[in-house]
Amino acid sequence: MEKIMIIDSDMGQMRDLNEGLSGGYRILNCSRGSKALDLYRLFQPSALILDPATHELNGRDFIRQVRSMAKGHIPILALTRITALKHIENSFDWGVDVIFSKPCTAERLRKKLDGFFIRPEKIQPPQPAGV
Repeated sequence: MEKIMIIDSDMGQMRDLNEGLSGGYRILNCSRGSKALDLYRLFQPSALILDPATHELNGRDFIRQVRSMAKGHIPILALTRITALKHIENSFDWGVDVIFSKPCTAERLRKKLDGFFIRPEKIQPPQPAGV
């Protein structure tokens, strides 16, 4: 089962995502940016969902450190209320893969996350030749 770490100081958004994603993913929540890197190291998530403006989180430095520690590409999905083009461009420059505007439903995030991972129910058995 893939592990998802949610970093957000918006407790309502984090609760909704936790409830909506927990059926198919193991979830770890973090509401304080100062704890995020230590929890990332311990949990070793398969993907991150984060609000780059979370309290005590320097989004740019955190993403840079995650990218340097990861053993491969880790999908990073950003949630934000800020829609200024410069902020969006900066997020992509930092290494964010996808940006969603808040509030965002767990269903939208689940669809995007599912696209990053091969799930057993998505694999079709090979068809016999001549069928």
